[in-house]
Amino acid sequence: MAAVVLGWNPATAFGAGPGRTDFAAAAATVDSTGLFGTRWRVGRGQRLDLGTDVWLFAQGRHGRGLLGHGIVASAPQPGAALPARLGLLAGIVFDLLLTPGDALPAELLTASVPDLNWNAVRSTGTIVPAQAQASLRSAWASYLRSLPVPEGWQGAVDPTIPLPGSMPQDTLRQVAVNRFEHDPDAVQRCVAFHGTSCAACGLSMQQIYGPAGAEYIQVHHIVPPAAIGPDYVLDPVSDLLPMCPNCHAMSHRGAPDPYTPAELRQMLASSAGPRRAPNPLPGAVATPDQLSALADAERLREAPENRREAAEDRREAEQIMNPRPNTQ
Repeated sequence: MAAVVLGWNPATAFGAGPGRTDFAAAAATVDSTGLFGTRWRVGRGQRLDLGTDVWLFAQGRHGRGLLGHGIVASAPQPGAALPARLGLLAGIVFDLLLTPGDALPAELLTASVPDLNWNAVRSTGTIVPAQAQASLRSAWASYLRSLPVPEGWQGAVDPTIPLPGSMPQDTLRQVAVNRFEHDPDAVQRCVAFHGTSCAACGLSMQQIYGPAGAEYIQVHHIVPPAAIGPDYVLDPVSDLLPMCPNCHAMSHRGAPDPYTPAELRQMLASSAGPRRAPNPLPGAVATPDQLSALADAERLREAPENRREAAEDRREAEQIMNPRPNTQ
């Protein structure tokens, strides 16, 4: 799929036509909602298919560099506020807009993406050569990872969400997600109350992956979508539950409503799936010795014959260690 770079001077208005605004307002909208839609003037002969990747390139004395990413949401067409001879208006939806001072510098782009002439980017759009798209995505993703994670970004809660622009649009698919499950404040309050173990299977990511999994867990919204009205107010404690990625994904396979944690536990039990590893210290990682001791204790509790054998072994050991005195 094609990709295009749109040149923009930060000293001018952002967008064109009915969506024209200032950049600060557009960036604030992206921060609060995740998206900002506007119209953009493109060349008459410019073909931009729906879903085409759009990169925003800042120009002028304010500092040149990549400033944002979006996609084409509506094909170029004539606009009432723009004579056809001057170009067409394309609908663009931006999913990331950096502050001008945080743009990926043009010098780095020239070095890492030499197949595109960054000194000749047009405001009406410059097509990114096919051989340059991979290097552009790589440079963009690496640069974004070097910046602090934006507060409130969904990826701060769910790291499986790719960075905007890091993957081609045709490798992604639209997934309807519950916005409450990606609300950082709601997630934090839910985990603070319920802890970081999965409410369905009991899995602790730290217990499995060690320090890398510490405090990581997804959350699941248990209220069926049909029950959510316009006046609905989220209660992070009663409406959200921590779930590991596996159980969370399975819960959303329920139809018409998601599977409940109880239903997931029943599935696990009926399928004889892996049992939860015992953990004697809630919120901590058990040592191998502790797990071995608990496993031995579990076997003794479940098998009566083992209990008898263990008792006989103890008696024999006591007789060897403490032999009865000879009274003859």
